[in-house]
Amino acid sequence: MSTFRANQALVADEILLDGRLVLFHQRERWLVVADLHFGYELSQRAAGRLVPLWGMASISERLLQLVAEYRPSRLIILGDLVHDQTAALKARELLERIRNFCEPIVVAGNHDRQLHGEIDLFDSWETERFYFHHGHCAAEPSDRIQIIGHHHPAGTISDGAGLRLKCPAFVQQSRCWIMPAFSPWASGTKWAQDEPSRVWLCTPERILRLPETEPAQI
Repeated sequence: MSTFRANQALVADEILLDGRLVLFHQRERWLVVADLHFGYELSQRAAGRLVPLWGMASISERLLQLVAEYRPSRLIILGDLVHDQTAALKARELLERIRNFCEPIVVAGNHDRQLHGEIDLFDSWETERFYFHHGHCAAEPSDRIQIIGHHHPAGTISDGAGLRLKCPAFVQQSRCWIMPAFSPWASGTKWAQDEPSRVWLCTPERILRLPETEPAQI
């Protein structure tokens, strides 16, 4: 009998997807999250747009709750820790809070270019089976499965009566897995398959696996 909750799914041996937008390796004890875009609202306010300031609090609370629950040895952030340099100080404070519980590994994303020298960034991270990078640049072929962010995948479900709901998605291809964006500001983009994929729609309460389909012929 499965002990997993409705918002959890075993997507590979010892690897658990949580509908709260993280991936966890039960034996190696790493927790992966992508595309926080922390401080998006600070960036928007600096540009003169009066965006409410709830996004950073949401990210901090959700992430620290997941770290406390899963107790990982490492938290791997797959790039776009921040939206831009405006949030550098606040991002460092968040990493210090995380460091009280585990080691944060920040992989550089395309939005993190200005953080070099302010926050320790890795171009990539790897284990025996997996190669972690942001995904905005192509990686050399590897015998490891790539785990990336950047693309903000999403999928849509319908009730047949016209109601449609778009949800963040975790996508599994044979040699590449794509994480959903953790940012509450990232609505996501419908995933266009270029090879057979498994797509898991994520909500805090439940995970839904979409039927597998062949990629569209172009």
